[in-house]
Amino acid sequence: MASLRERHELSASVPLTLRRHGGISSGGNLALMRVLHRTISGSELPIAVRTAGVGAGDPNGTPVMLVHGMGGDHATWHGFAKTLRAAGRPVISFDLRGHGRSGHPETYALDSFADDLAFVLDELGVARADVVGHSLGAHTALRFAMAQPERVGSLVLEEVPPMPRDQADLDEDITADSSFGERLRGLGAVVSNPLPLLRFDRRVGAQVGDQFKQADPAWWDRLADVTARTLVISGGPSSFLPSHHLSALSDMLPDSRFATIAAGHSVHRDKPREFNALAADFLTSR
Repeated sequence: MASLRERHELSASVPLTLRRHGGISSGGNLALMRVLHRTISGSELPIAVRTAGVGAGDPNGTPVMLVHGMGGDHATWHGFAKTLRAAGRPVISFDLRGHGRSGHPETYALDSFADDLAFVLDELGVARADVVGHSLGAHTALRFAMAQPERVGSLVLEEVPPMPRDQADLDEDITADSSFGERLRGLGAVVSNPLPLLRFDRRVGAQVGDQFKQADPAWWDRLADVTARTLVISGGPSSFLPSHHLSALSDMLPDSRFATIAAGHSVHRDKPREFNALAADFLTSR
């Protein structure tokens, strides 16, 4: 992978914020936000990372990496991160390139998002993690699990968009649209926290969308490389992603379960209680 050839550099771990969250026990109340710098072809890409309970020799077990979807940032996982920390799990989240406080590079190749994820884990000294992703973040998590399967224990894929397999998939012309109710809930999220939308690089949508307009049957073949136990979550009929595609993806994974929570595309946002219970139970069961 390109990430193995590129020089990874860590900034002085400059803290952006240091916040205390109440109600979290086990000495894990502090969450640190910092910026890492990844050097790619002579240019630096800042990547904003948030950690809680992550440290050398952490006794609480495997960290959980949370990866947000397009147009969001790490803050979308605040509720689920609290659930995980209450259970004593170390948590990592970061802003994808082109999002939040991370940098805006010239290119947004799908593999580059997965390379950034690997970089973050490398710089934090995390050899293996459980990974939870939503939408583009789920696709990123899955690409990472394909490329470095030994580094992923459990994988939760919420509304993961699969690559088109053939012309029949392309002819479906799936577009990132949503129901009226989901758009209203999305508007409410923007009103309560407009920063993710304001910081979002609009080029991400165009570049990522173009890549999903190309059939990639080899991507489906690579699903067999994933060794992580996996939970695939569909948002049901109100999502723009047809659930039969997600079910087919789940069937292709070596160790996968498929579940539906009728919430639309943003399950963790719109039905947080159901999502948190399902995902947290999966991450703790073996």
